[in-house]
Amino acid sequence: MSEEFLKLKNDIESLLLQHNLVSFLLYGSVLTSRNNAHDLDGIIIVKKVDDSLKSLFKLLENKYKKLDFNIYTEDEILSNLSFYTREFKLEYLAKSLCLYGNNILEQEFLKVDNFKYRQSILIRSIEHVQLVRQKYFLSLDPDSVKLVYLKKYLIRICKNILLFKGAYNYTQVNLLEEDEIEKVLAEHEILLSSISLRDLNSVKECFILIQSLSSVLIKCKEELNYERV
Repeated sequence: MSEEFLKLKNDIESLLLQHNLVSFLLYGSVLTSRNNAHDLDGIIIVKKVDDSLKSLFKLLENKYKKLDFNIYTEDEILSNLSFYTREFKLEYLAKSLCLYGNNILEQEFLKVDNFKYRQSILIRSIEHVQLVRQKYFLSLDPDSVKLVYLKKYLIRICKNILLFKGAYNYTQVNLLEEDEIEKVLAEHEILLSSISLRDLNSVKECFILIQSLSSVLIKCKEELNYERV
């Protein structure tokens, strides 16, 4: 654990929230690429959502400029009520850095069945396609910003499809470089393009490539429907 997070852990423990705080978890770029992280992503699990959390958020706001935290009760987590595309999210949240309590999401992920897991990946991928379409047709951002955004979601959708196909687990797929992703997708006849993912420098090219993945997602849905029968 880094010195930064060890200090944060000690500060959280000093707030005397033991009566309510179940887990305090960090995930995302703050763990994988700290120098490029723009915010602090985390999960707070409590017995009850009440004003006792104000002291915790005051502490966090004094340390970090941008926070992206979800708050759940322990009952919500254990009853599967906790969040949308739960099964997909549980895989990476299970690998969170736990600064307080126990990572109960790790145990929850072990309960996930394969059908629901793949279904949640598909739902999340469709959401990504919608975000891309919205960004592409709105003219609020210059093309340079749009390209970065579209490439980010193109890679995410590609990784999701590899997860859906069972080619890799979450940790493995996130270690793949762009050329490796492209190679595996081509082997599965999923992404057949003359444009390299690394060499994409046109917003329109990137958008068209993402739209081609929409038909792949439709086939994934048909595959799920077949399995369910």
